[in-house]
Amino acid sequence: MKVVNRSAITLTYKKPYIDWHNKLFPELPYIENMLGESKTYLINQIFNNADTILKKHYKEIFENELDSVCIDESEWPKNRTYKMFHEWFSIEVSDWVTDLSNQYMYS
Repeated sequence: MKVVNRSAITLTYKKPYIDWHNKLFPELPYIENMLGESKTYLINQIFNNADTILKKHYKEIFENELDSVCIDESEWPKNRTYKMFHEWFSIEVSDWVTDLSNQYMYS
């Protein structure tokens, strides 16, 4: 095991995100609390308030999540605010990341 000098933001999808996805792709529906439907973003290690870090990165994360479903930005919700980010995603911030792998691959 190796402690990685990073923190992590993990998102799981809430109903508004799932509804948006399912409206665009009804043939490939998401369901709430679907196992494995989360994303984790590594960030610099947090030594202060996690909310400050989230406010700094939420737009980039939000847009990445939308882009992973639909590259046509006209289909994205307008006025993506920090409040909307919290309405669309459950967010967990971890200040400690441990790599259980013996392989260290970096791209």
